[in-house]
Amino acid sequence: MPDYSSFGLRDKVAVVSGASQGIGRAIALGLAQAGAHLVLAKHPEGRHDEIRAVKAEIEALGRRAEIVLTDVSDATQLRNLMQTAKDTFGSLDILVNNAGWTGNSMALDTTEDEYDRTMDASLRSVFFACQAAARIMIPQGGGKIVNIGSNFGVVAFKSRSVYAAAKAGVHHLSKALSLEWAGQGVSVNVVAPAITETATRKVILEKPGYREWATTQMLPVGRWNQPDDLVGAVLFLSSHLSDMVVGHVLMVDGGWTIH
Repeated sequence: MPDYSSFGLRDKVAVVSGASQGIGRAIALGLAQAGAHLVLAKHPEGRHDEIRAVKAEIEALGRRAEIVLTDVSDATQLRNLMQTAKDTFGSLDILVNNAGWTGNSMALDTTEDEYDRTMDASLRSVFFACQAAARIMIPQGGGKIVNIGSNFGVVAFKSRSVYAAAKAGVHHLSKALSLEWAGQGVSVNVVAPAITETATRKVILEKPGYREWATTQMLPVGRWNQPDDLVGAVLFLSSHLSDMVVGHVLMVDGGWTIH
């Protein structure tokens, strides 16, 4: 088990959205291993056994964890999520906005529903989650917000036009929010991965020739991101070690965007 104790997060209270699997699960467990208590947000539909398993893993580490079923496209539910963290644990120190959604359509085939769903889950949700968290963090003296962006928010990619726009929005939104809130103790930063090898990305990774193209031409490190590859970056941006890192987009993409 990794030793993350040096990040100084013992007894901090962290909210992680999309925490039932993949990147969100890895981040939640990493925060717990660093000493934080967790509020685990997941969509009301599906994966209930998985989120309960994450909760059990966190509690086995001696940390506390609460599950809050949350549709992140609903601003009222996001406000309830943050208030639940404050009411349950007494503070809200860290927010990791990981939840999102994207379709796979080429631009000419993208429907209004797919556009709206992508923007609602991947950009609108981030703004209202940040707003709700900051309304708690600022009066208590500060906090850390880490938004999960994407290398596609920096470089273009076919069949991801709307998602790329949403993630580019997340990147710039984080800078704008930091400009408003950093003086009040709340920093907003971004961790931007390349495609990460999770169950929800299998349909992409298994396309004929895609893995070979990406790992030999686009990823200088020669492999995909794994969920655990993002944990260190998130812990750094959640800790006092990053107090002078403000509105930054930290690429964790194996070198994809250095081309």
